[in-house]
Amino acid sequence: MREFIPFEDARRLVVEAVPQQPVVRVGLADALGRTLAQPVRSRDTIPPFDNSAMDGFAVRTADFADLPVVLSVLEDIPAGSVPQQEVQPGTCSRIMTGAQFPSGADAVVPVEWTEPAGEGRIRFLRAPTPGQHVRQAGRDITDGQLVFAPGQRVTPPVVGMLATLGFAAVDVRVPPHVAVISTGNELVDAAMTPGPGQIRNANGPALAAQVTSAGGVSFPPLLARDDEAHIRAVIEQALAADMLVFSGGVSVGDYDFVKQVLDAMGMELVFWKVQQRPGKPLAFGLLQGKPVFGLPGNPVSSAMCFEQYVRPALAQMLGRQEVFAPLHPARLTAPTRKMAGLHYFARGHATVDAEGSLLVRDTGPQGSHLYSSVVQANCIFHMPPEMESPAPGTQVLVEWLRW
Repeated sequence: MREFIPFEDARRLVVEAVPQQPVVRVGLADALGRTLAQPVRSRDTIPPFDNSAMDGFAVRTADFADLPVVLSVLEDIPAGSVPQQEVQPGTCSRIMTGAQFPSGADAVVPVEWTEPAGEGRIRFLRAPTPGQHVRQAGRDITDGQLVFAPGQRVTPPVVGMLATLGFAAVDVRVPPHVAVISTGNELVDAAMTPGPGQIRNANGPALAAQVTSAGGVSFPPLLARDDEAHIRAVIEQALAADMLVFSGGVSVGDYDFVKQVLDAMGMELVFWKVQQRPGKPLAFGLLQGKPVFGLPGNPVSSAMCFEQYVRPALAQMLGRQEVFAPLHPARLTAPTRKMAGLHYFARGHATVDAEGSLLVRDTGPQGSHLYSSVVQANCIFHMPPEMESPAPGTQVLVEWLRW
């Protein structure tokens, strides 16, 4: 077990330790939000044939040496039909958007460029260029092309492309089930009126929501009293999940029993405490092969540590292509408080200036009990251990909050 380790080391140890989820096959109706487990290669050419991008007339551009030109209409080609005639000199075919393009023609003239000329003839007032308004076969996807790599999150456009390619079902990772456990005798349900010395349990519902936003499935939040026997009973219930996330009880107070109960149950503690703020008293280990996170009880620390550790762990379990959030350079627009020696990830609000540069400021006082600083944030900005009391204009690294 390592203790009080650097921020980067702690995150690396987490993603190296968590196991990947099993694979299941689901239909497209159930694929949204899931993560592809296998590569998807096209079995077709998309579009499968040359087709018209406009309602108009399929023509030979060689017929347009002089304007206006009058051509005879051979046939109508609605979408879904197959052309029956080749376009010959002096002729054209009326064609609808998406309809298969006839042989002999090399462009489409939109209806707006034409007028009737009587007796099945059309007068053309403008000339097209070769290939104009023709969608070429294979312009989007070619047969055998890798369309989606494993780890791709299924979004609505991904569903649409899978349907286009004829994949009615796909292999995806099973979403990790997560047990969120809040600890403390002072906590009561959100629907209750707190008594003397009590507060509502905000971390349980908030962390459960973060689990859902990260692609996991949260069990109904659990609440453990500051009692070793009760904590053990709750843990035994939570072991039905793939991951356990504790809020509170992992520090060094006289009533912080979670870590010692987990130790007694055989948890392999990977690390304890991280050189960071917020959330220095962070624990991570494995119990019966399942990841266990001991997050601080303060709501800001709990929410931010989830984003830095639990969300990447879930992404790794899902096999996602992007495990850690991308970082973007930004300039501070106001001073912010920071001591040297710890990695800070502060709640921030980022904007883009007229020149396209990313600017950021903190959301106000950064106390770990001030949850409003999280509500007002659209990003987290990182400040390395060597940085101290950065002034306006200092470069920091921003990650967008992915919820």
